[in-house]
Amino acid sequence: MQQRKSFAGVAVLSLALAVFSSACGDDDEKDPQNTPDSGTPDSGTPDSGTPDSGTPDAGPVTTVSDADIALARFNTDGTLDTTFGASGTTRVDLSTVAGGTKDAVWGLAADGTNRLVVFGSRRGEGDRVDADRVVVRFSANGARDTTFGTEGVYTLNVSNLSDGARHGIVQTDGKIVASGYTSQPTGAGTQAANRIVLLRLDDAGKADNTFGWKGVVNSAPFGAVNPPTNPEWGMAEAYAVGQFRDGSYVTTGYGRSASSGTVDVVNFKYSATGERDLNWGSNGIALLDLVSDNDRGRNLLVLNDDRVCTVGSATPVAQKISALVFMLDKNGARDTTFNTEGYKLYDFERPEQAFFGVAKSADGNWVAAAGYRAGGSEDDDGVLAIIPVGGSGTEVFKAAPISETDHDRFWSVAFDASNRVYVAGFVTEGGDNKMVVARYTTAGALDTTFGTGGVVKHNFIVGKTEEAVRGIVVQSDGKIVVAGTADK
Repeated sequence: MQQRKSFAGVAVLSLALAVFSSACGDDDEKDPQNTPDSGTPDSGTPDSGTPDSGTPDAGPVTTVSDADIALARFNTDGTLDTTFGASGTTRVDLSTVAGGTKDAVWGLAADGTNRLVVFGSRRGEGDRVDADRVVVRFSANGARDTTFGTEGVYTLNVSNLSDGARHGIVQTDGKIVASGYTSQPTGAGTQAANRIVLLRLDDAGKADNTFGWKGVVNSAPFGAVNPPTNPEWGMAEAYAVGQFRDGSYVTTGYGRSASSGTVDVVNFKYSATGERDLNWGSNGIALLDLVSDNDRGRNLLVLNDDRVCTVGSATPVAQKISALVFMLDKNGARDTTFNTEGYKLYDFERPEQAFFGVAKSADGNWVAAAGYRAGGSEDDDGVLAIIPVGGSGTEVFKAAPISETDHDRFWSVAFDASNRVYVAGFVTEGGDNKMVVARYTTAGALDTTFGTGGVVKHNFIVGKTEEAVRGIVVQSDGKIVVAGTADK
């Protein structure tokens, strides 16, 4: 494994270039660098006739998006912290191919010294149009950390196939684990399907050879149907990864064991060195399927007692997608102390609702989930749930629109040391997308000491449609850092 060199540790990849264009997996992003985070499908497949992440927020995209990784930091009162980066912001352009390319961001994490780690993707080099996964590290104050990887960046190219980079974590020992998926040939004719891809780096930004094959786990967890005569498998993705106290990992996403059809929420456990744990859950799988319709895991965290909290969406009835919180115990069984069925559905009175962000409080007593509601011929709104998971407290869930007339959505959420809740995403105002952060109490009330009435809006460039927060962290001094993409 080398930066910007093909990963060829899996034998089936020898067929990849010949078949990739003819049959992509169910949820593969053929050209993720050219689709705005805040308006077109985040991963390609409709839940019920509309894109996963809604309808365009500011009209059809008529030009090729050319967006950079963008970070900003705010003081505890919501003002821009001008000591961060260049007068409060940092931008990094990783894709400089002529014609416009998009650097995508999916998540942000901070390590024990407040250094910032961005998880995302960039366009492949030269004339390639596929996407490579990237992990980028910055200093606590927003400078690119050139001691990490190559000039602050680690790039993973899986045999010139588009990498569906997703969320990641920083371990207490400084190692970094990134989740995602890649569409690869199944060995059945020209069919391809999505496989889980996990990447682990050491603190210096080099592949950790003690994990998987040279730092990478490439996994088709549903396996072959009838090898060797029918090596076809289903599909599975890892939207997020979390770590148990013993060092093992759990993923969430969605998938299916069949070659086609609806998808289910799927969680898998991997050892600290990257092997599947087939004793966890049911034969190594924790699966949620409500009524044989599409159910999707979008993010997760591991609670202080090793319970696993997954958020996403589920379809309890046709044409109705509800926001979902799904709780497992440490053994992969449904946690019936959370709810009788181990999950809760949240109805914010729209046809499509989903949680994409999840966070826990430092004391482990609270979980917050953030997302959006869409459809019904109305503008999109951010939604929020604040859930007591230890000690006492009252659950709150609510629609939390930033604008009553334009689109807004939340993609990420975080707690500070005082258990205040920060939700972040974007708001569209007059066709101009702006990054947005709002602060709430655990009672669900806007904290009006933050920003303007509890809300901060930030515009990297006025009039652009590509501007949204995808990750948020609160540093140890209480300052708030957001990461996302911003148009040039």
